[in-house]
Amino acid sequence: VETENELKRLKSEAKNANSELAKISEAGQVLQNAGDKISGAGEKLLPITAGVTALGTAAVKTASDFDSAMSKVAAVSGATGDDLQALRDKAREMGSKTKFSASEAAEAMNYMAMAGWKTNDMLSGIDGIMNLAAASGEDLATTSDIVTDALTAFGLTAQGSGHFADVLAAASSNANTNVSMLGESFKYCAPIAGALGFSCEDTAEALGLMANAGIKSTQSGTSIMTALSGDVKFCSAAFGEMEIATSNSDGSMRSLSDILADCRVAFDQMSESEKASAAETLVGKNAMSGFLALMNAAPADIDKLSGAIANCDGTSLSMAETMQDNLAGQLTILKSQLEELAISFSDILMPTIRSIVSRIQELVDKLNQLDPQTKETIAKIALVAAALGPMLVVLGKTISSVGTVFSAVSKLPALFS
Repeated sequence: VETENELKRLKSEAKNANSELAKISEAGQVLQNAGDKISGAGEKLLPITAGVTALGTAAVKTASDFDSAMSKVAAVSGATGDDLQALRDKAREMGSKTKFSASEAAEAMNYMAMAGWKTNDMLSGIDGIMNLAAASGEDLATTSDIVTDALTAFGLTAQGSGHFADVLAAASSNANTNVSMLGESFKYCAPIAGALGFSCEDTAEALGLMANAGIKSTQSGTSIMTALSGDVKFCSAAFGEMEIATSNSDGSMRSLSDILADCRVAFDQMSESEKASAAETLVGKNAMSGFLALMNAAPADIDKLSGAIANCDGTSLSMAETMQDNLAGQLTILKSQLEELAISFSDILMPTIRSIVSRIQELVDKLNQLDPQTKETIAKIALVAAALGPMLVVLGKTISSVGTVFSAVSKLPALFS
């Protein structure tokens, strides 16, 4: 009887134990499920977190580079307040609609500022320069340098930059040269051509005709312009002596194209030896090849080039659009648009980031002022914190395993049944 009573008691306790183990198993399963869900959520958030971090980093870096470029513009041009904001807005506008980024537009503005351009000059002149750079495939900053220097040499204002860009685009696309080489040619001849009153159109035509004969870049220009500053005389057995007037009755210079056209009339009547002698006498041995190239240019080439330059307005924009009308061009513009998007995000983030940086700077200043003993204590605490990190990770994994252990314990009675 005692034994039976003891068995009944054991059975009752076994039932209670099974009930408790079932509860433990249920709790373990809940812990496991919760842990799995938290872990899964964390894993899903990781790429999002990384993406947001990357976007924020890219935005801040892009805006920082842009702000740095605009600071140079402000320092050189003296623009402040509303003027500087107008330049920033214009650079961002050009960055969003052209192949060049806002930062590149700011670099171009820097060259304009170095040329003495003021805010309104840059706002009205940058479109033509950027169109020319896109049309020619040249570097934007280099193109800006070419245009600003030449405009100054010819005594033109920033408002004429669009037309001058069209002149260069038309000349480079209708002669055996490019914008970079034309820019190098203008560097040598533009100051003299401008001083003599020759137009940029006539000068570009002459440079284009010489380029067709292989005389380009630094080879073309200066000495020819100097030789044409006074009246020109030619001698030939066919006509005796002929004088070409280079100035009008009021003392102003005739157009370069008209002077060269009259010279060609004389050269057409000369023998080969007379042409060589006349060219050397007029411009010297170093420049005679360029002058002869102008004299021997085919009428069709002259008409083609002069016609293109005379009707050049809009050429640089048209060429730029054609150059970008392909997948590579679209991707380039997309890249510029993404930079504008990054700057837009950064405009929202920047006040907060600058505030955080300022507070960090204040903290660093305070830390720098601490005595060596205090700095040593802080360093030791930092080492302990660094060691705690891995320990906490291990502890977390251990706690996550509790659910699995609970589930295993609940299954132990089955091993003895």
